[in-house]
Amino acid sequence: MKFELHTHTKENDICVSMTAPEIIRAYKGAGYDGVVITNHFFDLSLEWYKEELAGCGREGIVDYYLKGYKAAKAEGDSVGVKVLMGIELRFDGTVNDYLVYGIDEAFLYNSPLLNTLNLDSFLNILPESAVVYQAHPFRDGMTVTNPKKLFGVEVFNGGTSADRNDFAELWADRHGLAKISGSDFHSINHLARGGVVFKNDIGDIRDLVRELKGGGYEMIKRY
Repeated sequence: MKFELHTHTKENDICVSMTAPEIIRAYKGAGYDGVVITNHFFDLSLEWYKEELAGCGREGIVDYYLKGYKAAKAEGDSVGVKVLMGIELRFDGTVNDYLVYGIDEAFLYNSPLLNTLNLDSFLNILPESAVVYQAHPFRDGMTVTNPKKLFGVEVFNGGTSADRNDFAELWADRHGLAKISGSDFHSINHLARGGVVFKNDIGDIRDLVRELKGGGYEMIKRY
């Protein structure tokens, strides 16, 4: 199964030019079997949508955060694309981004607002089955995270230059970290640049994490 692992939607990101249903149809046309929606969860998104979120408590913020994922899943169910929920998380006062797979809606509703934590406190509440990758670690301004705190690294990012991606792959090799690829979809120009091809079928997020941990996939890398 061909899966996109890093996707943002217009519903939750002002820098994205396409809605979730449009994105899912585009990936369907590109021959992908599945898409993981990894919208940003960080304080900047609260600023972007401060009018819509005025008066909302934690539950209302999570409701809003899930808009893009739910719209994508509805379209995926309609056209035959498996849509799963992930997250791209950044903690307040920091610059690094983390792709997380293996959490669900209940985790978001039952946890503190994740951006208000730090990496250590987040890892303390994260389900043991979940995995954390540092996203595009060699972009300007970012710093590499202690590899002992990570499962892996996004070594190919469709919105990052080849030399920075190469650095990420070298870093993963040096520290024995798992590797993934993602398009980092924000516009149609990013369509199908990255992702992975799994040997086994993916039915739900548990299958996705199992296959990521097992390493039974090939990475897609297109500039």
